[in-house]
Amino acid sequence: MLLTARPLFRPTYLAVALALGLFSACTTVHVDVPAAPATPQAFDTTGNASSSLDITRWWEAIGDPSLTRLIEQGLQSNADIRMAIQHVKEARATVTMAESALFPTLDLVGAASRNRLERDAAGPFGPFPATTSPIPTPAFPPITIPGDTRFATLSTGGLAATWEVDVFGSRRSDSDAARQAALGMQERQHGAQMMVTADIASNYFEARSIERRQQVLDSSISVAQRLQRYAQGRFDAGQATRYDVDRAQAQVEALQAMRAPLQSLLDARIRRLAVLTGKAPESLAKLPPQIPVPALSSSLIPADLPTVLPSEVLERRPDVRGSANMVRALAAKLGSAKADLLPKFYVGFLAQDGRIAISDLPSLKGNLLGLSAGVKLPLFDAGRTRAHIDASDARLQAASIQYEQTVMKALEDVENAYGARRALDDRAERLTSAWKIAQEGADHADHLFQEGSGLLQPVLEAKLQSLQREDDLIQTQTARALTTVLLYKAIGGGWSETTVNTSAVSN
Repeated sequence: MLLTARPLFRPTYLAVALALGLFSACTTVHVDVPAAPATPQAFDTTGNASSSLDITRWWEAIGDPSLTRLIEQGLQSNADIRMAIQHVKEARATVTMAESALFPTLDLVGAASRNRLERDAAGPFGPFPATTSPIPTPAFPPITIPGDTRFATLSTGGLAATWEVDVFGSRRSDSDAARQAALGMQERQHGAQMMVTADIASNYFEARSIERRQQVLDSSISVAQRLQRYAQGRFDAGQATRYDVDRAQAQVEALQAMRAPLQSLLDARIRRLAVLTGKAPESLAKLPPQIPVPALSSSLIPADLPTVLPSEVLERRPDVRGSANMVRALAAKLGSAKADLLPKFYVGFLAQDGRIAISDLPSLKGNLLGLSAGVKLPLFDAGRTRAHIDASDARLQAASIQYEQTVMKALEDVENAYGARRALDDRAERLTSAWKIAQEGADHADHLFQEGSGLLQPVLEAKLQSLQREDDLIQTQTARALTTVLLYKAIGGGWSETTVNTSAVSN
């Protein structure tokens, strides 16, 4: 026989048993995760609070079908979200690769070769050449064959298994790090969902606001032109000065100069909405026409604000959750780096069968069965492992500081949004009152003119003032709507595990 089956040596059994015993009692290298920063019990400014609002899909409370449709399209087709989903898939594949290191690898190997043997003057052939099989095989002894040349055929095949026994948890730490990194990548996907919903809503509110402002501007230009004609008529009659005519004409020109910038802003917002919903910029020519433009569309924003606690914000914010995942991932990597200082244990298994045939001589067969165990103990690497540990620890501390900064920024965002919304509520209320007073004044001046007790000029000027107050109110209510969107985003609204059809990564 060429390959002989030999009994397994008792020391090998002992080594394997020892490795398996250590594996059964193995523990991961312990690394303390830095403590989370202290947070307040409640926010200082909450405005009008309501706990019944669903911040997961907050846009549905606005009741605008066009907005809802645009956001749903964005959640399905936005490029940032689709790219984030692919990054999540990549991260999950990385988890699978890291977890595979915890299990043995089993390979089916085989090789075949045909060689020409030539005898020299000494007579016998030398040792048979080594096989190219990945399975180690012994060299064949010299063979004496009559004749000058013979062909030899060699075939081998079998199973080979190797396993690094994760005694001190290095591989498990790598697996934990990969899982936390995948969870962090999924939080980036959630963050992309949150950003897209907020961006679509903000651009939609601004576009609707510009449409309404254009209507007010057209009315203002019409009144200003009427005032100009009135001033020109009085000038022709000798009842007004050239200054009165020039002032009226300048007002018309100033109002007309506002048309092009407003249209440019509207076109930019519509193009942005198209891109946010995954379309070409020119594909959305205007906002959906089937939904009538409300007189003050931004007033549809709910008056009540959601009631949240700082702890709830930290639980919902994707950036805070993702930062925490990064801290855990780097803590696991530090554990893996520390485990490199400890021994590594290996178990191997080889089962092989071989056959050799030389021309017309009887073929020879044999098999080999082997079980082995080994250990690798680091002795000297010029400080590389220690440096790796120090670098891993520094990255962990930096990530902990980044997490603390993210938490504080999240709480600051909520406080600022609450405060700004409360201030804009007060401003909108006062501007609403000013607009109504201006309307009443214009109506009163018109009534006096109709009765012959006043001139037309005060009537037109009062109407222009009323339209200006309306434009101020529209801009303030738009700012109020945009601030509300920022608040929803600050408290972590606008995403859910089921918003996009992706499965969760298990802890």
